[in-house]
Formats: sequence, structure tokens, C-alpha cells
Amino acid sequence: MFIGWGRGRFAAVALVAVFLWTVPTAAQQSAVSALDPASLELEDLSPGFLGLYRKVMEIEDRIGTHAATYGLDYDLARAVCLYESGGNPALTSWAGAEGYFQVMPATQRALGVDDNIEAGIKYLAQLVDRFDREDYALAGYNGGPAAVGRSRPMRLESLQYVIGVGHYRMVLKLYEEPIRRHASRLSLEVAREGDDWWMVSRRLGIPLVQLRLFNPYIAIRDLEPGYLIAYPEEPRDDLYRMDGDAIYYRSRIGDNYFSIGFAFDVGLDALRDENGLWRLQTLPPGMELRLPLVWESEQDPYDDEPPEELEIVQHTVAAGESIDDVAAMFRTSAWRLIRDNQLWDEQLPAPGTVIDIVVKPPEPQFTAHTVRRGENLTIIAHRYGTSIRAIQGANNMGSRTMIWIGQQLLVPSGR
Repeated sequence: MFIGWGRGRFAAVALVAVFLWTVPTAAQQSAVSALDPASLELEDLSPGFLGLYRKVMEIEDRIGTHAATYGLDYDLARAVCLYESGGNPALTSWAGAEGYFQVMPATQRALGVDDNIEAGIKYLAQLVDRFDREDYALAGYNGGPAAVGRSRPMRLESLQYVIGVGHYRMVLKLYEEPIRRHASRLSLEVAREGDDWWMVSRRLGIPLVQLRLFNPYIAIRDLEPGYLIAYPEEPRDDLYRMDGDAIYYRSRIGDNYFSIGFAFDVGLDALRDENGLWRLQTLPPGMELRLPLVWESEQDPYDDEPPEELEIVQHTVAAGESIDDVAAMFRTSAWRLIRDNQLWDEQLPAPGTVIDIVVKPPEPQFTAHTVRRGENLTIIAHRYGTSIRAIQGANNMGSRTMIWIGQQLLVPSGR
């Protein structure tokens, strides 16, 4: 998702440019101040943020208790939880971080606490004390405290993290009342053994794309038992609009372009290019985004191999066929059929209509590796027949090569 961060003069200039860009102009500040929280309606608020907030409501008392104990800003603690896990206790990252606050098991053991929420808040409070700045503390929480210093620029991944969490924190401070009012009307469903997104969509009577919009952080994952799924009382018709073959989404308070890309299964590079977005930025409310729905093979920035070409086959709809029938026939998902053919009413077109089936490439295979004394990325890559860049990409390391004993790495299988 993120690319490596350069060093030297260029990195320092870019760092200054990023933060200058994120400072609102007088006109932007005036527009923000004109948004009276008491007057905000449901359509003014991000469905994704409402879904995340609804889940975190389940544990807000525990967050408040631990934040008070360790002297951490309550809104900052909630913003980290929202950004890290989207309020999903069953979430485990590819690197092994767990729970609401995505704490590594070794870190939690070192903190001497049994509760994931307390571990995340205690660790973040320690970082705030250490750096005496919340932004540096967030960078340390994301990339490790050793990578943070007043004389060195933050890594690009950590910069995005600081901007993202800071945005969520400010949204909570400015718009808590309408967010709580509207989020309280959402319900929660717990994913069951054997569930997939299409099955849950049918069970709840909510269109699949809307479930994804309210649950963007887990929309890109297969459902696991225990995942929390937020959903509205009834389907909505104001979340996006169609215009010919294009689909448009108007950004709302609490949105970021990641969550929109995740919800509609749009490559982030393609989304940025289509709408002139920077890699590091927040979204102003009211920006209309055009969502590119044509699949493109993207070059992995950490891999020297060219991207695999996507295979597209065509299918002629037969009388009596359903989305389930076609998905089973081609071993694909209902979502891919709906998204790739813009079947937003979740019905196949008339018999005789030709639809596209994008054949999903095989999922990459990974091996979990625990770093041992004397190992570096060169040794590990050679052992598994892969490359240093492939390991960096699989673990969101950017251009970093520093690893430590006991670290859990995902190692792609050799080619």
C-alpha cells in the first residue's frame, strides 16, 4: 500500500511540503467552520466512519477508563482504534498484530497487561511521554520508536498514518454529536463460521456494496468468524450515483480515499490518478470522486517481475441463471460479478446478455518466518528462494532492511 521514503535533502523538502499541503487555507477553514454539527444530516457523514464508530461504541467505556489511567487523550485513543482495526477485535494483521489496537503479542507481553485495549493505550501513552508530541508518538506506534527522531523525516507509511489518525481525531472532536446520533441507528452482525460477504448480504437484506461501504476496513478481506459487521436499518439510495458506465461517490465528513477504494475494490493508484489525489492527503467533504472500475494490472513497486495480465472471459447469460449460479460456474465471487459488470441491483441482465468474468489470479502464498540471531533479509530471501524486495513488499517495509530477532515476517514463496 505504501512506498519507501527517500533520505536526505529531498526527503526533508518533501516532508515540509506534505505538512504545508495539509494546513487548511483560510477559505477551507471558513468552509469547515460553516459546518454546524447540529445541522448535519445522515447524508453528510461517511458511511464508513459511521460503521467504524458504531463498533467502537461497544468498547468506548473501556477505552475511556484506560485513557484516564494512563493520561492519554480520549479522542486520540479512539482515533487509533478506529484507524488500526476499524473496531474489529478479531482482526489480525498479516504481520501478526492483533485486536482492537493491533498490538504485536511480544509488545503486549512486554507491557505486562492481558487486555489488548489496555496494551494499545499504555504503549501509546508511553510514546507520547517519550517524544512529548502526539504526532511523533503516532509515528512510533506505526513504525517503531527507533525510526522516529527530530532530525530525521518520517517514513511515508508513518506520515500517512499520522495524517489519517489525526484526521479521525479531529472528526471526533468536531462532529461527535451527529456522528453518535446517526451511528447509534446502525446494527451489528457477528460473522459466523462459513459466512461470506454475499451470504451475510442476503441474510441482512442489505446490498453487498453498501455492506462494504459501512465496513471498508474488512471489505477487502474474507470474512472470519467474530468479525463485526455494521449495517443500516434499511438500504440507502444516496450513497453513490451512476452516470452512464461511470460511478461517482461524493466524499463526506470522516471519509478517506483508502476506505472508498477498499469499499469499491478500486486500486489506490488508479483512484488517485483518476481524481488528481496525492498519496498523502485528507479528503475535503463534498469532493466528487470518479471510481475507475476497469481492472488493470498494477506493477508491484517491490517486485522486479512484470505484473501478470488479467484474464477476462465472457459469459452469455442463460434463462433462469442467478448470480450464485455464475459465481459457482467460474469459481469467482458474487462481488466480482456485481462490481465488474455494474450489477448494482444484484440481478443478472436479460438472457442473451454477455457479461465479463475477470479470472482472479492465484492468491500469493506466504510462509511465516521468525527472525533468528544472525539473519538478515539477504539470508532469509536466499533461504526461501525469493527476493529482498518481495519480502519488503509483503510486510509493508518500504525500503527498510532493518529487522530484529523474534520479528514475524511473511515471506512470499519463490518464483
